[in-house]
Parts: sequence; structure tokens; C-alpha cells
Amino acid sequence: MSIYLDERNPGKHAPFEDAAPDIVEYVRYLEVIAGKSANTAFNYYCDLRSFSRFMKRRRGLVPTDAEFKEIDPKGLDTAFWGSITKEDIYEYLYFLNRECGNKKSSTARRLASLHGFYDYLVNQVNRLTEDPTAAIRPPKQDKVLPKYLTAEQSISLLESTQTQSDFPERDYCMVVLFLNCGMRLAELVGMDLGDIDLEQRQIRLFGKGHKERMVYLNDACVEALQLYLHKRNTMEGLSPKEKAVFITRMRKERISNRRVEQLISGAMKAAGLKGFSTHKLRHTAATLMYQTGNVDILTLKQLLGHSSVGTTQIYTHLQEFQVRSAIEENPLGKVLPIKATKASLDTTEAAGETSAENAPAGEDNSEPSGPMAAFEGAAQDGFRADISAMSAEETDDSSNDT
Repeated sequence: MSIYLDERNPGKHAPFEDAAPDIVEYVRYLEVIAGKSANTAFNYYCDLRSFSRFMKRRRGLVPTDAEFKEIDPKGLDTAFWGSITKEDIYEYLYFLNRECGNKKSSTARRLASLHGFYDYLVNQVNRLTEDPTAAIRPPKQDKVLPKYLTAEQSISLLESTQTQSDFPERDYCMVVLFLNCGMRLAELVGMDLGDIDLEQRQIRLFGKGHKERMVYLNDACVEALQLYLHKRNTMEGLSPKEKAVFITRMRKERISNRRVEQLISGAMKAAGLKGFSTHKLRHTAATLMYQTGNVDILTLKQLLGHSSVGTTQIYTHLQEFQVRSAIEENPLGKVLPIKATKASLDTTEAAGETSAENAPAGEDNSEPSGPMAAFEGAAQDGFRADISAMSAEETDDSSNDT
């Protein structure tokens, strides 16, 4: 974790001073004027320090054999930033791709940092007159469908939090909120007791850019919260001044992002789930609600706290059964060749196989008569708290709830 950011107090951090003065002032502008989160400001700060190191090496200001991470990012003035050309930017993007192995999304984020920095120097503080990044567009992104758990896998994860955890009430509650509300990790960790209103069945969340939104709770969330909060509030040694909802078992203080990730990863491993991160639980909630909850894209946008509906549209992908159903519903899907043409093309008899016309009496070789059945169920029901008591039939029903 960064030496600058404090996970338990995400709004606080050490001063960002290990960079050129223009970069330090820009990061302060991001937080104070632009209202960006400490985490966003920190990411931009790291990106610009990386660019500083690259340009020092490119301009021959450090020995050629100097380790990249050991290059001092300080010592660059406004005149230096004014000397940067479009070719320098392109070389940096090439460096990120070829030498650093950055994905397109990471490269685009780093270019966005440069765009923001030069916009600040040119338009906000008027220190430069030209922006070398103005005409440079980010690399075209690959269209990758979000990875998510199926409803059955989600049930397995919930079971795992109750059987493999040393604080099952807390861990189960966190997973229930992730899967039913689509919270971000930072939103869950940053929740305070005053943000929860069980009587009105809602939670106030503070998302990216300090944007506030209300998330409503279904039965599964209410039950999980009641169970956990009773356990939390009766813990010996807990300070009455502690306002964090989710706390550590030993220190009894706000749990960190990293600790939540460790707990979720452990529960997933115990459930036999591989290749999923904590953020994938947010993808899971969004996907299952869209597919089984009759939720339109604008409602999903509001629920997830997206700034643009374009971000939400990644959840409109179709499942395999929906694609199969669409193909089966094609009116031309039932059109068969005329008998003569079929006979001339049918080689199954010569190959020693049995054609549909020569099939033994009583054997049904007919095509499926209709599309595959879609999910049934409503998203608002949620996962039930007492999983151990579910029958096989109830488990099947719950697999459609998020």
C-alpha cells in the first residue's frame, strides 16, 4: 500500500511532495478545487511521477543504466513541461505498452493524467500556451464483458463466509451487501453507523467524486445487517465513539480495503471459486439484477452510481441461453430442405448412421420445439440469511436472487 494513503482514513494522507512543484500543485488542485478523491489524486500523482522519470531518461538527465524506479522525479520546472512535444508523449505511450506491459486501459488512464495536467497548466493557471496532449487520443479499448459469478456461485460464496470465517456475521453481511447492492469496495469500507437507516431500509453511500446516493435494502440485506450489528455492538472493548460499520475483530477499528479483499479472496478460495476479485461482486450484482430483475439501464445506472450510462451499458450483454433462444426463434430456423434435395444430400446411411426417416419405431429424433427457458425470479427478494436450512428446491429458487 502507498506510504501516502491511509486506508482507514481515506480522506487523509501525507503531503504529496516527492515530485516537481507543478505536479504537487496540480494534485492539490485536484483534491481541493476539482473535488477528486484522495485515491484518484494519488493515482494521477503516480502517473505523472512515472512520466517525469521517463522524460528524464529520454532527455539524458540521468545515467543510461539507471534503474527506472530509482530515478528522482523531482527537479523539473514549468519550462521543461513546455518543452514536451507530441512525439515525447507517443514515445511514452509506446514505453508503457512495450516495456511496462500496460494494458490498454492502464495506458488510457495514464494518458488521461497527462491530459488533465496540461489542461491545468494551460487553462487553469495559464503557465503554458500549448498542450502537447490535445490531439492525442487514448488507444481503442478492447470490448471485454465483465466477469461475474453465477447465482449458484454466489450462494456458494455466501455459504463459505458462514463456515470458513472467524467473524461470520461480519463477512456474511459484507458479501450480502456487495451482491445485493452493487457497492464499491471503498463505499462499503467507508460506511458509518449514521449512514444506515434500517427503518426506512436504506443506506447512504459516498461514491467517486464525493457523490452521495441512497441504496435501498431488500430482506436479505436487512437481516444480515441486523445480525451483524447486534454482534458488533456487543463486542467487548469496542469504543462507543467508533462510527465505522465494519470493524476488525482484534483492533475493533475500521476495517481496511486490503483486509476486506483478503477476506473475500479467502472465502472464494474455500468455495472453489478462482479468478474472481472483490470488485467482481459488484459486476455480479449488476449483471444478475439486469438479467433477472426486470431492471432498465437507467435504474441500474442510478443504483451503481455511474456518472455516464455508457459505463452501465457493459452490463447489457446477453447470456448464452438468450443467444440460443434468439437463434431458435428465427422464423427460418424451421425451414427444412425439400425431400429430393435432402435425399441427395443425406450421406448418413452410407456412413452407417441412422437418418431421421429410418429411425426405429418409437424413437423420437425431433428437434427441440422451443427456446430455452429464461431465468425466473425477482431481484428484490435477495439471498436469504439461513442458507444452511435451504432445501434443494429453495436453493434453485434463490439462485435467481440478487
